[in-house]
Amino acid sequence: MVFAPIPSITFDASDPAATVAIGRLFAYLAMGVAAVVLLYYATVYVREVLAVEARTEQWFLLIGIGAAIVYAVAGVASLLLEPDWIRRFVDGAILFFILFLALAIRAMYHDQPTGGDRSRLLPVWADYVVIVGFVAAWWGTFLVETSATRLVVAVGWVVTSAWAVLYGVRAVRVHEGTTFAALTRHLLPAIVCVTAIVFVDLVTSYATGYGALADATWLVGTSLVAAFLFNTAVAIRQQGGELERLYDWTTWREQSFDDGSIE
Repeated sequence: MVFAPIPSITFDASDPAATVAIGRLFAYLAMGVAAVVLLYYATVYVREVLAVEARTEQWFLLIGIGAAIVYAVAGVASLLLEPDWIRRFVDGAILFFILFLALAIRAMYHDQPTGGDRSRLLPVWADYVVIVGFVAAWWGTFLVETSATRLVVAVGWVVTSAWAVLYGVRAVRVHEGTTFAALTRHLLPAIVCVTAIVFVDLVTSYATGYGALADATWLVGTSLVAAFLFNTAVAIRQQGGELERLYDWTTWREQSFDDGSIE
């Protein structure tokens, strides 16, 4: 999100701006740590838990989580360093975080076996057109006219947030009872929080006197996003634990069908 430049952080209890900056720093760090943990468990999920071929979902999800890490790193850098271009990477990273999570959830929604019964509103190649379009638009405006990146990011925030929420709800509905549904159900609150932050940021950017509201919403929302990302990692770990318990010799009992007894 876009905030006033802060060249350095010096803790001063009497300075509200310094207090907010410290809060932002910890929120960025929390989101970065949560994203790294989620990235690790997401790779474990794909390698050891998932029993179906899901390369498209895998790469979209991992890139989205990677964008969250870039967002956290760029956010910390924007607080500690002075160049304005770093702050534009913060906006771009959150845009691609939402975009790739939306694409991952959409791919989960259309995945087999039930996906074959549902027709796609857009062909598969449309996903890559959207990606190329956003990447080209963002980098083009960043390199040619940096002030225009704000418009690209704003449009992207609105479109991808709505897209992510729509397919998140639909994916949970059609894949209920599967690990896809569990993963989406835990990611969806993070997307909703980001959507709320984006909405407040866009509204307050065109209204004067609401800077405190934007700061408060960002601090609370980003902390919640970090919590939900970490919660998603925990959910993935639990999915692996449930799979491991299927082969737990301390809880399984051998049943004999000849005499109907359980040993």
